Amino acid sequence: MSTMPHRVFIVWAHRDRRWSAQKQARYRAAVLAFAHTLDRVEGIEVEIDLFHSEDRTIDFTRWGPDRVSWADTVIMISSVPLWDRWSGRNPANEGAGSVRECDALHGLFDTDQAAFQRKVLIVVLPDGMDAPVPADLSRIQRRPVNDPHATLVLRWLLNKPRYPRGTGKTRVDLPPIPEAPFPGMPSRRADHLAAERARRQQPLPVSDRQRSSSGSAEAPEVSIEPITAGIVAATVVPLASGAADEAGKQAWASLSAFVRDRFGRESEPGAAVQALADQPHSPAVGEVLGRLLEDAAASDDHTAAWLRSWLEHAGPMVG
Repeated sequence: MSTMPHRVFIVWAHRDRRWSAQKQARYRAAVLAFAHTLDRVEGIEVEIDLFHSEDRTIDFTRWGPDRVSWADTVIMISSVPLWDRWSGRNPANEGAGSVRECDALHGLFDTDQAAFQRKVLIVVLPDGMDAPVPADLSRIQRRPVNDPHATLVLRWLLNKPRYPRGTGKTRVDLPPIPEAPFPGMPSRRADHLAAERARRQQPLPVSDRQRSSSGSAEAPEVSIEPITAGIVAATVVPLASGAADEAGKQAWASLSAFVRDRFGRESEPGAAVQALADQPHSPAVGEVLGRLLEDAAASDDHTAAWLRSWLEHAGPMVG
């Protein structure tokens, strides 16, 4: 079963008033060699005006635009004179044939931009004749001819990618991860908050329930708040900045002394206490101290008990 060949039409500029006769001949030879390279490949049929230069039956005023319609791919050979013709900057008495072909491509673009992009390929020959591509052709792919077989151009024409997609597929089993009780929180802090939540859900001892039900004024209050960085920061920043008057200063001094005695002045919590003393109005510094104390409470029951008692005492001072 035979298949239709891929039809290629080559658009190029024959001459330039700025070229010498030798340069013009060398360029024509390079274009012709490129056309022969493609035309020798099975599955490709090439048309270029050089193949018909002595054919008396051809009307070249119509032949080029007709070949633009006929072709599956139109190759534009990059050069200064061709881009002059594309952009309408060429002298009025020069390059009429390639101007007609460029006009046919302009018409295709006006009719169907997607078809224009699929159809046109810019090719750069290796003879130094290349030139900057006009901005209105920046969407068009381009390929250099950097070997005798024009391999990159052939890959494009025959749809043979250099890096094909793999054919094998692997089944990957990715079961869902159970949602943590505190998404996005470090595990140690999340475990601490979960323990605090469980603590709050435990019933009071019988003796405490009896005192509570009797309405005694001395019945102990049960903390319902976990020790979190946010709660600590919301308490320490106002106290450090002196917002709670003398009682607040004493509460802040009490916390500072506890932290330094418990962890040391050179420890991270000790340094955070000093930083907040130096910048008492900084919520960011308060958050740093809050996170350090939250982590300490999560790993040390004594620290947790002291901070819980301190927060119950100091919290009402800052509302």
